[in-house]
Amino acid sequence: MSMNEKEGLILSGKNGLYTVEAENGTYVCRSGTRVRKNDGKILAGDKVLFRDNGDGNGFIISMLNRKNSLVRPPVANIDLLAMVVAPKDPAPYLYNIDLLTVIAEKNDIESAIIISKSDLGDHAEIVDIYRKTPFRVIITSSESGSGIDEARALLSDKICVLCGASGVGKSTLLNSLYPELKLQTGSLSEKIARGKNTTRTTELFPMGNGTYLADTPGFTAVNTELYCAIDHKELHKLFPEFEKHTRNCRYSDCTHTKETECGIFEAVSNGEIALSRHESYKKLYGELKSIDRYK
Repeated sequence: MSMNEKEGLILSGKNGLYTVEAENGTYVCRSGTRVRKNDGKILAGDKVLFRDNGDGNGFIISMLNRKNSLVRPPVANIDLLAMVVAPKDPAPYLYNIDLLTVIAEKNDIESAIIISKSDLGDHAEIVDIYRKTPFRVIITSSESGSGIDEARALLSDKICVLCGASGVGKSTLLNSLYPELKLQTGSLSEKIARGKNTTRTTELFPMGNGTYLADTPGFTAVNTELYCAIDHKELHKLFPEFEKHTRNCRYSDCTHTKETECGIFEAVSNGEIALSRHESYKKLYGELKSIDRYK
């Protein structure tokens, strides 16, 4: 790498111009057609090699290897997918939460459940469901401040995607996590909470300590486009709490959708796996099985 070549992180891209964060500052870079042709579309979160023109501008030479990427929101190298849910108003839609954890597992992304507005209702059921999984569950209250430090530590030094249905209090939670959002940038927390764009572009917001937050749409963007690449026969591997119980299935080709000597059904009946998680598995299994992969 020559002296005027640098590594950087794509924060955003629009109309062929990319905002790139490097060790010594932020640059506005263009990219050659050859880079996009060889490496594909450049996304927020991509790590790139670029040439520093010496005037705050640069030219992207190549993309570095990705560890993962999502279609919606279009972002690369995600470390954490955190689902923000409230005890009520709106009540958690468990299937969507489980679908998102499946997408995360498929892409080697850490999942977490952040319960917001915990002072407004009973959250014991959702805690019980997800504490039977390997996913972190953090209970927060922006009113009292409880759980805020724990949630901030979870997001620290990661590229994070926060998902949550409208009304769960993402904007309030973000202002509690990062008070400087409101002080410095006005409506920035609302942009991150709502997803200020369509799903075509995504922007990363640096929060310090190596933490980046992606602006994201709500649960409405979750659809079959995201998971049709998953083989229904492999789905059980994307429910990590299932693994040790599949050893108790009598048949090696058990689909875990019928009770016949199935270790998963046994674990559900004795409370080791949440019933709602198994219901989500069966529903998604049926949907994946019905997809025509040869269209």
